[in-house]
Amino acid sequence: MSSNPTEETIESTPNRSSVRSKSYPAWAHCRFSDDSSKKHLVCMYCNKVFKGGGISRFKQHLAGIKGDVEPCKKVSADIRFQMRSNVNEFNQRKRKAQEEIEENNPYSEEHVEHTRTSEEVQELGSSKGKGKEKVTSSLSPYFMPRTTPGAQPTLKSVLQSQEARERCDLAISKWMVDASVPFNTVNSAYYQPMIDAIASIGAGYKGPSAYNLRVNLLKKNVEEVKLYVNSFRSIWKETGCTIMADGWTDQCRRTLINFLVYCPKGTVFLKSVDASGASKTAEMLIKLFREVVLYVGVANVVQIVTDNAANYAAAGRMLEEEFPTLYWSPCAAHCVNLMFQDIGKLPEVSNIVDHAANITKFIYNHCYALHLMRKHTGGREILRPAPTRFATNFIALQSILAQKDALRAMVTCREWSISAYAKDNKAKKFVEAVLDFGFWKKCATIVKVTEPLIRLLRMVDSEDKPAMGFLYAAFHKAREEMIKRFQRRKQVIEPYLAIIDKRWDKQLNKNIHAAGFWFNPSYQFDDNEKGRLKNAVSGVLDVVDKYSGNNQALSDSLSEEMVDFKCAKGDFGRKLAINSRNRQMPGNVFDCFIFDCFIILFA
Repeated sequence: MSSNPTEETIESTPNRSSVRSKSYPAWAHCRFSDDSSKKHLVCMYCNKVFKGGGISRFKQHLAGIKGDVEPCKKVSADIRFQMRSNVNEFNQRKRKAQEEIEENNPYSEEHVEHTRTSEEVQELGSSKGKGKEKVTSSLSPYFMPRTTPGAQPTLKSVLQSQEARERCDLAISKWMVDASVPFNTVNSAYYQPMIDAIASIGAGYKGPSAYNLRVNLLKKNVEEVKLYVNSFRSIWKETGCTIMADGWTDQCRRTLINFLVYCPKGTVFLKSVDASGASKTAEMLIKLFREVVLYVGVANVVQIVTDNAANYAAAGRMLEEEFPTLYWSPCAAHCVNLMFQDIGKLPEVSNIVDHAANITKFIYNHCYALHLMRKHTGGREILRPAPTRFATNFIALQSILAQKDALRAMVTCREWSISAYAKDNKAKKFVEAVLDFGFWKKCATIVKVTEPLIRLLRMVDSEDKPAMGFLYAAFHKAREEMIKRFQRRKQVIEPYLAIIDKRWDKQLNKNIHAAGFWFNPSYQFDDNEKGRLKNAVSGVLDVVDKYSGNNQALSDSLSEEMVDFKCAKGDFGRKLAINSRNRQMPGNVFDCFIFDCFIILFA
């Protein structure tokens, strides 16, 4: 050490421009070398010269921390303890500052990993500091977050703060808004599994690119769908199935035919054929139908359902001749819709439909009239018919008839009388149409006639239950209700009955519908259906003869099953079968009587 204390102090104190503050306690235990043009730190105890590393390296020297520098062997124990405490304190402050920086970025991998591991350690013990970090580092690589449905939740998911969850929710909502993704897509069955899969991977996952989505991943999805469709084959073989051909025209004016297969397990899309380049003759359609039937399996197909057009009907008859065990049936919803088309062609009906259409058209073409209409109807709208669904004309009549009093009050109120609209010639005709008593009387008659048919259409066009076992009874009940409503005016109902009977006898009255009705337990054991069941027996026997063919053993077996089913013998008389007659759908494998009879019949 120098003999001059003032010089020593000057030499042992860092410059104002030094990167380290002179408040560091280590500066009191070192000095600068004075035999070199470049100053180096020198330990005041062992005279070791430090040519690099600065004051941090010198602190490690005094603290006795091995690794980057040789520990000092001459420093006292109290100074070594003081330096070691200072190093630990500095490392803790540095680590805390780094954590605060990472917390400001909620999507960084470090933030997510730190949050997960720190919260897990809090649950394991209350230790702090360096010991806690060792527990975390030893546990985190071995535990994967469990996010699958039904799995035990992780500590992170339980202890996660509300703010963190809101950040995730906000990130998802921002993506949906930016990409114009409809909010109701979160109702998809694949939404939560997607979130679970991403969460199970953890931070750092990069989503697939647009190219990968539309090429590689799309191909994999197609393969999965093919495997899913093939999984239905066992059900087709066990219970039989129905092939449905749906012809339509897309926005590019292409004529497409979609083929779907229905069975008790569900409906699957088979394929779509572009028929724009060919005339849809019966010969062309029979080739398409034959190809689909062979793919599904001739023994598995009970019936094929198509449109009612003449070319489809001809192709259906040719298909029945080629495959004797197969039935062709027209679309029931289309048949009922054609009944409404024929009813709409009656002069008295078409006039009323046009009259109602003129009222509706005027209201929705004039904003003030629409405002008054909504004010008097309490916000209710008048339905307008669709051009391709003839039944909507009669649904529109129901809608406007329900607002009869509101419309009449509207055109007679003071607001309408003093408005500028009331003086227009078209408005005067509109008022006359609304106040026409004869129109409302005829409208009520038509609605009264067609209401049972509208209920029938909703039944066959819904997906709540299969219509095969209910169509036969539903049609006859609708017909009987129409007659009952006009018992004293039979001449009014006769034209309507003639129209629906013609369509029924020509298109819908199929033996397979009679068999479905007869084997439906909710009708078979209903005393009110005895008459219709007796009339359906002939159709049932025709179906049995068609399927048994020349196989006398099969014919005898089916006959015995029919007798047991009708008399509720054996398994058909069990309490389970009796209790489920009106609760289970025909074809359900849990209905022992259906399993033993209906399934055997159509397998």
